[in-house]
Amino acid sequence: GASAAVVAAASAGAAAATRRGARWARAPAFSANGPAQRRSAATAVAAAAVADVPPEVLFRAEVGPSVDLVSTRPDQWRGGSLVLFIRGKAADEEESAPLELGRIGDSINEALGGALRSFVDGEEFDGKAGATATLQVYGKDLKRVVLVGLGPPDKDADWRLAGVSAAGALKGLKGSDSAGLACIDGVQVQELVEGVYMGLHSDKRFRGSKTPEKEKATAGPSALELLGAFPAGSAATAEKGQAMASGVIFARELVNGAPNIVTPPNLAAAAEDLASRVGLKAKILDEAECEEMGMGSFLAVGRASNLPSKLIHLTYTPEGEVKRKVGIVGKGLTFDSGGYNLKAGAGSMIEMMKFDMGGAAATLGAAAALAQLKPKGVEVHFIIATCENMISGNPGALRPGDIITAMDGTTIEVNNTDAEGRLTLADAMLYCQKQGVSEVVDVATLTGACMVALGQDIAGMWSNDDELAESLNAAAKGTGEKLWRMPLEDGYFEGLKSDFADMKNTGPRFGGAITAALFLQKFVEKDIKWAHLDIAGTVWADKPKGVNSSGGTGSMVRTLTSYASKS
Repeated sequence: GASAAVVAAASAGAAAATRRGARWARAPAFSANGPAQRRSAATAVAAAAVADVPPEVLFRAEVGPSVDLVSTRPDQWRGGSLVLFIRGKAADEEESAPLELGRIGDSINEALGGALRSFVDGEEFDGKAGATATLQVYGKDLKRVVLVGLGPPDKDADWRLAGVSAAGALKGLKGSDSAGLACIDGVQVQELVEGVYMGLHSDKRFRGSKTPEKEKATAGPSALELLGAFPAGSAATAEKGQAMASGVIFARELVNGAPNIVTPPNLAAAAEDLASRVGLKAKILDEAECEEMGMGSFLAVGRASNLPSKLIHLTYTPEGEVKRKVGIVGKGLTFDSGGYNLKAGAGSMIEMMKFDMGGAAATLGAAAALAQLKPKGVEVHFIIATCENMISGNPGALRPGDIITAMDGTTIEVNNTDAEGRLTLADAMLYCQKQGVSEVVDVATLTGACMVALGQDIAGMWSNDDELAESLNAAAKGTGEKLWRMPLEDGYFEGLKSDFADMKNTGPRFGGAITAALFLQKFVEKDIKWAHLDIAGTVWADKPKGVNSSGGTGSMVRTLTSYASKS
């Protein structure tokens, strides 16, 4: 019978998983005759797949070497690598004028018998933001001096970029067992620490037997010291930098993880594990529970997958009075084939669709950071509806032309199965609003149209509230990320009208990012402040640029954490 087939399939799947390595095995295909059998089979297969949750998907608070603040003068420091930050020349300064080393640089130059000045002049080091150069030192208790440019003195230094640049130089050095960072006047400790940790991070989790062990080893110093006279509270500021970096790195690694590893069940397990580590409350809803709540829009997307969908709900509750309740909702498609509107042909990016859970990664990264920062006065609900968008003959598998019903009774005519993210977000946002929040921010890799409009450096923002939009924009600027507010053009909703249902899930070709936002707005209650962040362009970097390494960027973790932390 069907139950015997299910048990056999699950057993075969477990055996195959053992042979291939249970952690990374994809759930096997099976046959089921109805919705109940399908759910039972999916549950059995998923249980075999997640019996041993891959440690590669779990959160780590420690993401690099220890960082200590010490009062040692930089010119008296002894160790492997001394990092010196140097300002570039002012715009009106003569090109032939020697680059100023600064007060700390002059003292180091004196300790080295003028070698630093000779090196800077000989290498023509210009101090441009992000520029680096390394001076080898001989006959001293110091092995080398690493120069990092901060840009011209009339512009604010980007200390995250400075940290990333310093880390990049340190990673490329051999035998650097310790590093001291000479903190000049005006240093921003939190931003510098964030940058150093992000720059030192290298994702080598999935390197196998054909990669030499030395290439798998963590590169960079084993210990970091920030050198200088710091004001009171600077140690706590450095800890904030580490907390923020750990959230960004968690998000990056989730996005980088292959879709046979970062599955919906494994993502839910990673969320539960995160909650247990940092003191969040976790609630995971399975398909049956979501169905009881009427989440037909979300569940329809995952019906074609052999892995069950999950709704993740993490809650941060502060000590003391709660003055503000915020919801952050992340799109959690762990793989998006496009469904029957299959992603096919050049430019479809189907091989990259593991990053379609970038919104979920940002949400969990922000949860990780915020739980460590422990802001007062704000309660935050982190919601993720996670599933796969696949193709199969499973009962209920989504087809073009289907009409599905969201949690609030809205009927949706599905004219494109590759516009699935908004279907999952609709129910996730409705669920979020039932938690008593007054503000909801959704974050999603939602549209290629936003990538076309804003490129890969700027995320799109749509909002029904000017104050919320400005708060998010300020948070983005303050954390080194870029947002651009886009219009909610009501007239464009005409393209989403359906002859048979309340609405369609896609509109005409033009203005696709706007119509996607208008679709989501229909699931926002009147008194709720709402913003939609489209990170389709910013979620991934093809090559290192600025503070980002290649791969997942952790886009919007810093922005969301900063925004939500405001009491």
